Amino acid sequence: MTPEQIWYLKQVDLFRGMSDKEIKRIGAKMTEKKCVKKEIIYTPFDETNSVFILKQGEVTLYHSYRGKKLIMDTLKPGSIFGNIHFEPQKHTHFAEVTENAHICILEVDDFMNILHSRPDLMIRLLRDMSERLRKYERKLKGGLYDAKEKIVHQLELRECKGGLLKKIFRKECKITHEKLAQLTGLSRETVTRALNALKKEGLISTKDGSIALAEK
Repeated sequence: MTPEQIWYLKQVDLFRGMSDKEIKRIGAKMTEKKCVKKEIIYTPFDETNSVFILKQGEVTLYHSYRGKKLIMDTLKPGSIFGNIHFEPQKHTHFAEVTENAHICILEVDDFMNILHSRPDLMIRLLRDMSERLRKYERKLKGGLYDAKEKIVHQLELRECKGGLLKKIFRKECKITHEKLAQLTGLSRETVTRALNALKKEGLISTKDGSIALAEK
């Protein structure tokens, strides 16, 4: 493995604090793949025995209902996804590349061997999965809120992820009207009206096509 490859794997929360030797051992089990925007990594009709680690770019997990995308999560570098049930089964959702991406792929058996050798990694993974469940629960509860509250909630989640992204890659975490509509389940027209209202209230700011919460 190159020093750059080792560095990227060390940015994955699950592998933080591991030695270069341990990282190289994990890397030896991985394959890497570059994906282009709009490429589908897997669908609910696919059965896969792989765990994916997002090295660069962005991947969106979503359900499709009557031709409409219902976004579960938007993953940033360092995220782990795929068959984390550790049993051969079909997925319940789509995984689509929404920014050109570079992913690492591990077979489930290899991933399980890594976790068995380092029980502390299993604890980290369980904490991560628990946090994801809490986030999905908050998103479901978000269905009770009005349009402006839904948008502010999504921007808050986005900035939590974007802070790390900007720190590592010095890259702004941008979001479009269309993406906000998909994340909130609102129409694009409703999103535009709500954003205009939030801007007038001084709660958000827009610059160079990006939307962000106003600094307090």
